[in-house]
Amino acid sequence: MVSGSWGDLREVPLTGLRPLCVYLAGPSTGTPEERRARFSAAYDSLTADGHSVIAPGWVHPDTADARELLSVVEDDMASLAASDLLVTLPGSDHLWEVVAASALGVPRVPFTAALPDSLTA
Repeated sequence: MVSGSWGDLREVPLTGLRPLCVYLAGPSTGTPEERRARFSAAYDSLTADGHSVIAPGWVHPDTADARELLSVVEDDMASLAASDLLVTLPGSDHLWEVVAASALGVPRVPFTAALPDSLTA
């Protein structure tokens, strides 16, 4: 479908595909409202197409404890490994999920089609 290489990404339409388990990754910066706006358009579009969506970045864990944070990352890694596809929002090029997906052989597809212009800049 798509190359695991960082430089060879193409926009692939996700409509009409068999239902997939999709891991949705995007920047977890900003306020909770900004994160919700970034993730909700993609999440809603993907679930409307019948895909099962895992979106751990939607909720930014509020923890100062290193063990708890490592546990969150471990859970996220297991979810990514079990996914059919990594769908990334704009600004995701340097996320750990991109590197991990490549190492795990999980294809990556950028998602921009359903996002308002204000969220793709």
